[in-house]
Amino acid sequence: MFKRFNLANLQSDQNNVESAQANYEEALQSYRDLAAENPRTYLPDVATTLNNLANLQKDQNNVENAQANYEEALEIRRDLAAENPRTYLPDVAMTLSNLAILQKAQNNVESAQANCEEALQICRDLAAENPRIYLPDVATTLNNLAILQKAQNNVENAQANYEEALEIRRDLAAENPRIYLPDVATTLNNLAVLQSDQNNVESAQANYEEALEIRRDLAAENPRTYLPGVAMTLNNLAILQKAQNNVENAQANYEEALQSYRDLAAENPRTYLPDVATTLNNLANLQKAQNNVESAQANYEEALEIRRDLAAENPRTYLPGVAMTLNNLAILQSDQNNVESAQANYEEALEIRRDLAAENPRTYLPDVAMTLNNLAILQKAK
Repeated sequence: MFKRFNLANLQSDQNNVESAQANYEEALQSYRDLAAENPRTYLPDVATTLNNLANLQKDQNNVENAQANYEEALEIRRDLAAENPRTYLPDVAMTLSNLAILQKAQNNVESAQANCEEALQICRDLAAENPRIYLPDVATTLNNLAILQKAQNNVENAQANYEEALEIRRDLAAENPRIYLPDVATTLNNLAVLQSDQNNVESAQANYEEALEIRRDLAAENPRTYLPGVAMTLNNLAILQKAQNNVENAQANYEEALQSYRDLAAENPRTYLPDVATTLNNLANLQKAQNNVESAQANYEEALEIRRDLAAENPRTYLPGVAMTLNNLAILQSDQNNVESAQANYEEALEIRRDLAAENPRTYLPDVAMTLNNLAILQKAK
């Protein structure tokens, strides 16, 4: 049983999902049987296995089962914490945070925020007694809550929580930079995204640049782990620079990000090809604005090819990107008076977006309207 549990953890880390799930489920049944006779000893193991199984299911977009398992783990851990809070409250907070992440992804914002806030209060109480152990959890939960608040346009609270998380993580990194500098960079990047959205350009640029400097240093020692963060920050910084018409630096940063993602995708295409496509699309947008039509078209077409391949395996996740790239390519073709190709691409984008809007109108109807408008402009000009 213990070997099954440990093997499942290893397989999950190695992305051997099917075997990991089978072993978690077998371990879970064994712990349930033991807990039926000796709950005091084995209920904690039932909860831990439920939580780990739910993590695996969440990553596989098996939302219903993941939520059921998180909720059962949470119920067990609440009962355990009622008797022994010092031992089990940290597990309650962890499960609340995991459940909140799942709920946010499903746009169940109210429940996600309630769970995140409860987790934060627990972590604060624990950190008041033992800051060395629990302040990192306070910072992580603040960061997660701020991400949720930003998505709800609750800018003031999101900024306050990012800034508190950043302050905690800077203090932790001053004592242990190897462990906590990556978290400093993550929070700087997240705060900069918020500031960029609020047109606080100076602060956003300063935070992106600090995050980038930290991540470059980390990647120099461990590129496999930290190069993705370098590429992401370069991409974000380039978006900001493009909006400020700082074209030369934006292009240089997009191109460096693209090369990093290509290198990463050569080893791990499943994980990094989506980022290659996103960066190609962003670079093409910049090139189009500079009237570099040939390069823009080539990059849109490569992004489109990648996204079509991804959507063939996972349409729910990648079809929106296919539609967006078709729309962008059609705009470029329309500007070049390539009417036939533009119309074909608008019509395909429209068909995809209509299908998406049928399932999720709140998210995709604006894209349907935009594509209809673009298509009408093209048809009017014919």
